[in-house]
Amino acid sequence: MISTRLRPRAGFALPAVLAVTGVVTLVFLVAITALASLNAEARSARDRIRFMQGAMTAEAAIAYLAATNPIDSQSIVIGGQRTLDVFDTASLAEDANAGVGTPSHLHLDGRSYDLAAPQSLTIQIQDQAGLINLAALDSFAQRRLFGLIGVAENEAPQLIAAFRDYVDTDDLRQIDGAEAAQYGTDGPANRPLRRASEWLSVKGARAAVDPALWRRIRPDLVYDRTSNGVNVNTMTPAAIAVVFGLSAEQAQAAIRARRQAPFLSINAFETVTGQANLGDPERVYTFPTRRMVYTIHDSRSPWTYRGRLTLTPTGNEQPFWIDQTEQTEAPRRAVAPKTDATPFPDPTR
Repeated sequence: MISTRLRPRAGFALPAVLAVTGVVTLVFLVAITALASLNAEARSARDRIRFMQGAMTAEAAIAYLAATNPIDSQSIVIGGQRTLDVFDTASLAEDANAGVGTPSHLHLDGRSYDLAAPQSLTIQIQDQAGLINLAALDSFAQRRLFGLIGVAENEAPQLIAAFRDYVDTDDLRQIDGAEAAQYGTDGPANRPLRRASEWLSVKGARAAVDPALWRRIRPDLVYDRTSNGVNVNTMTPAAIAVVFGLSAEQAQAAIRARRQAPFLSINAFETVTGQANLGDPERVYTFPTRRMVYTIHDSRSPWTYRGRLTLTPTGNEQPFWIDQTEQTEAPRRAVAPKTDATPFPDPTR
């Protein structure tokens, strides 16, 4: 009988070791990736909390300054004369003896203010009557707005009708409109918008707009059915273009003129822009409303906080209301624009 010796399996251990090493390495890579993701989420959460602490402080400062100082045609006059009679020499002398200095102005036309460290925030305050009120636009102004956000001309009639169906209280579909059957879900809200960004929930709106153009004009938008006035002394360039149909050059001419001296009438505004019959004089103001929209940007993260401050006519227990607050994260934006920012006034002055 011939005996044969089994030949050893040469090279078996090395592939096994490599396989085990690969599995262990993969496990470590997954763990490291997960840990890095957790660290990134933790950093984002810390940035968000830090930003909201600063934003709440800035919001309180804005509310305090607005509630305790007079407002002129373009700004909150910090340290200004509160008496109704500017020729009241006794009050003026009393203020002078009390050491009241030259007042400073917190403008309500959307210019940037820099809130110093440790917050490092940029603040913009805008009179609501200087913005584009979606609730007060006629069909012509809506079409001008659509042109700024990339909506095709042939889609305008459907969007205008769908928007009306969205905010009305009935379920009757307008021509080219959209009610529950067209949405395929629970239907439109059938109530006023809670904030301007809800306009994107109107059927067809999100697909029709250019996202980049929408983000650019979003700070200029508000929604308020209780007010339809516009203030030519605080209107943004976009609001001037949409509401009055003026060109960018005409809008800039108006802004330059009002920085020299505020407009006292719609006629003065028309003279500067070279355009007559710009609107109903009863809804064109030269004085701010008691509602102002503020936007707070973080200079160290992409967070943005926005809200609306409403000053009540009278009463010390509730001198103001804050509503329509929203916090957003701007895509691909590292820091807030601060090129033209001026120092934010000291609330303790």
